[in-house]
Amino acid sequence: MRRRNGPGRDPRADVRINGRLAARWAKRTVDRLRRERGGINAINVFPVPDGDTGTNLYHTVRSAYRAVESLDGAVTLPDVIDAMATGAQRGARGNSGLILSVALRGVADALVGVEVLDSAAFAAALELAASRAREAIVAPVDGTMVTVLDAMADEARERADAGDDMVRLVSAVRDRSRSALRETTGQLPILRENSVVDAGSSGIVELFDLLYLTVTGSDPTGRDSAAAESDEEGREGSADRGPLETLHLGGGETGLELVAHLGETKDRTRPLKRALTRAGGTSIVVNWPMVHVHTAAGGGIDDARRLLDTLATHRVVDLRIEDLSVRRPDGDPVGLIALADGPGLLLSLALTEAVAVHSERPDLREAVDSLVALAEGPVFILPDSAAAADAVAGLHGAKTLRTRDVASVVAAAAVFDPWAEGDDLHADMAEAAAGTRVGAVVTAGEDHGEGPLMYAAGDALTVIDGRVRAVGGDPEGAARDLVDRLLGAGGDLVTLLTGAGAPEAAIGRLRTHIDTQHADADVVVVDGGQNGSWVVVGVE
Repeated sequence: MRRRNGPGRDPRADVRINGRLAARWAKRTVDRLRRERGGINAINVFPVPDGDTGTNLYHTVRSAYRAVESLDGAVTLPDVIDAMATGAQRGARGNSGLILSVALRGVADALVGVEVLDSAAFAAALELAASRAREAIVAPVDGTMVTVLDAMADEARERADAGDDMVRLVSAVRDRSRSALRETTGQLPILRENSVVDAGSSGIVELFDLLYLTVTGSDPTGRDSAAAESDEEGREGSADRGPLETLHLGGGETGLELVAHLGETKDRTRPLKRALTRAGGTSIVVNWPMVHVHTAAGGGIDDARRLLDTLATHRVVDLRIEDLSVRRPDGDPVGLIALADGPGLLLSLALTEAVAVHSERPDLREAVDSLVALAEGPVFILPDSAAAADAVAGLHGAKTLRTRDVASVVAAAAVFDPWAEGDDLHADMAEAAAGTRVGAVVTAGEDHGEGPLMYAAGDALTVIDGRVRAVGGDPEGAARDLVDRLLGAGGDLVTLLTGAGAPEAAIGRLRTHIDTQHADADVVVVDGGQNGSWVVVGVE
């Protein structure tokens, strides 16, 4: 029998936060941040004024909820939070998104085996979330998401130790989150100069407001839940964010942002943080196997390459790069997923605004499918081999172009424009790929004693259209002959995609040969780092 409420007792005190309630909260976070992302973007001045914190948080919680949607049957609270943490990490965008995913993982780990969520367990979950978030950041500063999370965790512990029930605890933590958010303005000079609160922290407050609404059925402002949800559509943002008139956004180059997934299974967070710092990285957040890092202010490709060289020691399996100095238009961009082998190729492709995915990863289809599912606009896939094309064939929501070799992938990606009309973009990329003549020099891995071209292990093989066309003993000489053959039919641009085993001096001599013998052709050298070939040559 349900216990009657005593005098003065909050009728909501018997609320139980279960899996169904948590899933409802997850759904509401997506709906709220879809509407609020513009307002959060507008106050984004730290760590760089790139105006995308709201968008990054939205994509992160959207990925978290997609993981919840994939759960089958009756689910518990730990099931839902674990799925949210996994999904958030998979789709985390930017500094703020990765920190949020770390915090969710802390909550999930704290709730393992918890059947009934009481005040003590809730406080412990917030404490682990806050400490994990702080540990993930190489140089945490006050006035940011970690500051607000610390304040919320401290309030939760104090209320739990005082014996507060869940409703009173959640209400108190909500109030503390909002006061901590207001305090961020005075804790960071850049926030004080612009008279705003921290953008990422405002997202945390939005999410906790929704938890309060979901747990209690009451809106934080005192409106009932039905009125709250119906009114959300017209809200522009939290009144606690501060005036926007004094914002000084922009201010020149701010560098590049790299977000990478690593293939090494052993967690090497601590040495990687130190290595990225030595390589000049800033805004470093590591939630193994995911890494977020910026180049120094104004840093370009050379700085990004140094950071990627550091990441490559732990096997980069996909890479996303954003130019932080570029303000993105509103709307849903076209997505591009480029498949390639080699850290240099991943870097080159990611700089075209593609998500570069290692084509040799064993979970290629699942990884690409997850990326496609997270996209809001049309998605194109550029496979670098017939095997990669087969692996991603038939994925719902994506169009796969017939690139099938890395040089045509690079050519197609070079004309990619995420804000172009989809059909036009498809035609442009297909034309660029089809107009590229491709060959490669590879080293034979074993003897082959049959057919018109016999060769031994270690021989240099010239491969065109997937077939061995010539056999030699010297890869440099074979590459020179390949270039001459491909340029025999004309061409004004030669792209050399150098493999991991190609000496820099040999590539320099090859480039000199092209300049001397084919003076009308421009040469682009990409340090691909691929293991499958000595060099890949593309001629357009």
